[in-house]
Amino acid sequence: MKTQTLTLITALFIILSLASIQALVIDSVKMYPSEIAPGETAVITVGIENDGDEDVTNVAVILDLTGIIESDIPGAPLTALDIPFAPYESSSEHSFDEIEEDETDYAEFEIIALGDAKSGVYKIPLRISYTEDDELKTRNSLIGVTVNSKPIIGVNIEDGLLLKPQENEIDIKVINKGLSDVRFLEVEIGSSTYFDVLSNKQVYIGDIDSDDFDTADFKIYFKSNAPSTLTLPISITYKDAVNNEYNEDFDIQVKVYTRDKAIELGLLERSYTSIYVGVVVGVIILWIIYRKIKKRRKLKKRKEG
Repeated sequence: MKTQTLTLITALFIILSLASIQALVIDSVKMYPSEIAPGETAVITVGIENDGDEDVTNVAVILDLTGIIESDIPGAPLTALDIPFAPYESSSEHSFDEIEEDETDYAEFEIIALGDAKSGVYKIPLRISYTEDDELKTRNSLIGVTVNSKPIIGVNIEDGLLLKPQENEIDIKVINKGLSDVRFLEVEIGSSTYFDVLSNKQVYIGDIDSDDFDTADFKIYFKSNAPSTLTLPISITYKDAVNNEYNEDFDIQVKVYTRDKAIELGLLERSYTSIYVGVVVGVIILWIIYRKIKKRRKLKKRKEG
């Protein structure tokens, strides 16, 4: 008796499971290009396969760019998503009169990413409705779209007079010129026979937002044999918003002067401190000599008197 009951329950479970199987399934989702930059367009191709036993009709495939997700459970609350996309020269709905059994058809959508779209992976609701055995059926799914653009990094040196042979403080300015934020950015200065890096050779900056900058400070001693124009080798490592890693090398040209040359070119004011000190010391010495001479004359007059 127990075995028969178990068999009936198992059979009922199989029947219900088969009844809940959707005829249409998403066979593939492809996007070209695979990542979309803010303000750029991409084409999404969705393969819809009829995995059921009957042909289906009145198929509608909707790429819902409103960001509102409807649950398959009746009465369940709606979910809102941040979706920075819009249809581009096409509709967000694609329809088929019929998809035959075991056949796969493809719905194509062209979208554009909004200009202020932040880099990241976004979920877009995909709705499919169709008629099977005179019954209207629907299914909801999500597809992922990546917004990203290659960061554009610029490097230069902050204005400042560099002298040899002495210690100088150099500020390396790192600029994010791209549309995407960068993360985990680190600046490293290379070695040279013409200078010694007195500070840490590596400086961690971290995040730099799009259209922003930050600086890395180094202390460098330029040797006396350093040429008037030399190269600072700079290496930058960082990741973009979707964790792609980058390593870029820059050669920054800098000018290094002796103190006398800088004064000659008017880049550095001549210091008169030593002259002033010498004059003051000379006056003091003359005053002391004058006092001694005056004192001797007074003693001489007293002796003669």
